[in-house]
Amino acid sequence: MSSDEQMMIGVMGAIVLAMFIAQLYQRRQTRLWARLHAPLHPDSTDIRLDLALRQAQAGSIICDGCGFENFQDKIFCSMCGQALTTLKKKQMRALGTEVVLGNKQRQDRVRQRKEWTRKFDVEGRLYWYQSGTLPTGPSLPLQHSVIRFQRRNEATNQQLDEAPGDISAVALSLEQEHDLHEQRLEAPAESVPLVWLSHPLGNNFVTPEIRELILFAQRDFPTRLADFITRTSCLSAAPSAEIPAPRLKVHRTTVAAQSIEAVALMSQEQARGPLRIDFDGEHGIDAGGVYREWCLLVNEYLSQPSSGVFTCVNASDHSLFLNANSKHVIGEHHLAHVFAAGRLVGRSLLEGNVTGFHLSLPLLKTVLGMPIGLNDLAYYDPELHRSLVWLLENETVDALALDFSVCEQDEHGNCTVVDLIPGGRDVLVTDDNKAEYVQRKLQYVLFERVSSQLFAFLKGIYDIVPCELLMLFDAEELDFVLSGSDEIDVDDWERHTRYSQDMWHHPTRQWFWEILREMSNDYRRRLLQFATGSSRVPLAGFSALTSYDGRLCPFTITKGMLLEDIEELFVGSSSSAASGAKYVETDTPSQQKDVV
Repeated sequence: MSSDEQMMIGVMGAIVLAMFIAQLYQRRQTRLWARLHAPLHPDSTDIRLDLALRQAQAGSIICDGCGFENFQDKIFCSMCGQALTTLKKKQMRALGTEVVLGNKQRQDRVRQRKEWTRKFDVEGRLYWYQSGTLPTGPSLPLQHSVIRFQRRNEATNQQLDEAPGDISAVALSLEQEHDLHEQRLEAPAESVPLVWLSHPLGNNFVTPEIRELILFAQRDFPTRLADFITRTSCLSAAPSAEIPAPRLKVHRTTVAAQSIEAVALMSQEQARGPLRIDFDGEHGIDAGGVYREWCLLVNEYLSQPSSGVFTCVNASDHSLFLNANSKHVIGEHHLAHVFAAGRLVGRSLLEGNVTGFHLSLPLLKTVLGMPIGLNDLAYYDPELHRSLVWLLENETVDALALDFSVCEQDEHGNCTVVDLIPGGRDVLVTDDNKAEYVQRKLQYVLFERVSSQLFAFLKGIYDIVPCELLMLFDAEELDFVLSGSDEIDVDDWERHTRYSQDMWHHPTRQWFWEILREMSNDYRRRLLQFATGSSRVPLAGFSALTSYDGRLCPFTITKGMLLEDIEELFVGSSSSAASGAKYVETDTPSQQKDVV
């Protein structure tokens, strides 16, 4: 055998060996992919807390634009949208400058979230510290206010022990308890001790747990979120055969009224625990999708002006504030509705479900007990903010003929004059007292005119999540935890999707993701809502989809039915509302696009 023949045999042998090794590697990768994307076992005990701990251990990526600490697997900042990794030129051209560099206005707002921080003085007491590196606004010094509700009789600390029997009793109890308190506006905020909104006695004593929480609040966001989930996971008892989760049966036409009444009447233990939802006349297995759909319907109702609970105060970001005219819209039971809304917001924090709406920045700060100043008014009423700033920066305000009063109009246009100070309608605003006028106007608009609603809303939230646990977040982070992200990341969706075995090599699996990437964000949300019951993604992404009892319930695609049987998929939306969807078998991508 010649040397050339030997060389040829050697080369062919090397090629065969390389092909054999490549095939083994490919089979190994296929098996590994199949294990990673296989559906979870029905008895899996992997819960939301396990995921949060893994994400905290993985660390964070800090955004250069706004400074937010993102989850390690994120490509774009969850706060401002700026790219967290270096993108190729082709990707930058496709995404556009705003997506790559982030939203400048949003970045400026997020950077200011650390303006106020909690610190300890030399005697171990808590106080608010204001950073001096941020813009202070008008040249005239204005005080920042910290709000709390304090019992008028400090010696009395009795709660209403009798459980209300109906929603009118809930409203009456809230009114009676509100009357036992007085609203305190502590100012200037930088000179007063920090107090907790839920402590009726204004106790400033710092417990070891609170000290630990404040020190922990200096960690990165994934670590703080994992700690929050760890601490809140013990607040609700898991359902068992002996103590099953309560079931709420509602009709779709009256789901809002039935749900609000039920949530308001629940005991604190029930309000914190798992809840099973049954839609009247519909049969389905609730793997979490039916409950998420119920949350979506109730939250959509609360965010509408017709509910009377919230009102949209900033059209640019569609943020909501408590409705001062809730009594005129809802009726005598309005505080019970606001209380139920607070409990539902608390449940969203407890369970990791997003609300689908944004609370205004002043309301978020009030929930956290943070100082609020004139700059915060810009996120409530931009026009009023500009007017008050102009008033502070210009002279001869006497010509405006303003006095220390405001005119409140109800839904019928009837005006009621409210004095900002005793006899305020007879006191004119001058250059000497205009700072006091601005201060009182700010406090009245943001706090005093919604005092009873604010009391009921905060009581509802703190009934579910103790307020001291919320100190782990700032206002922007709390908004992110409650509302999640507005955009749906298809790559994240695909990365955390599971498949049944018969879908591993099916061509429609690839078609599905190709079509999904062609969709607008609005259509993606509609598809997500149909498949999971909710149109929004948890803040940790698709890896954090859970069932009603807190167990992880990944989005799962299974091979379902033929195209001619598709009508059955749309019969009874609650029956298909789980964390996944039965996949319709088709022959071509165009057919699949029509189905999706």
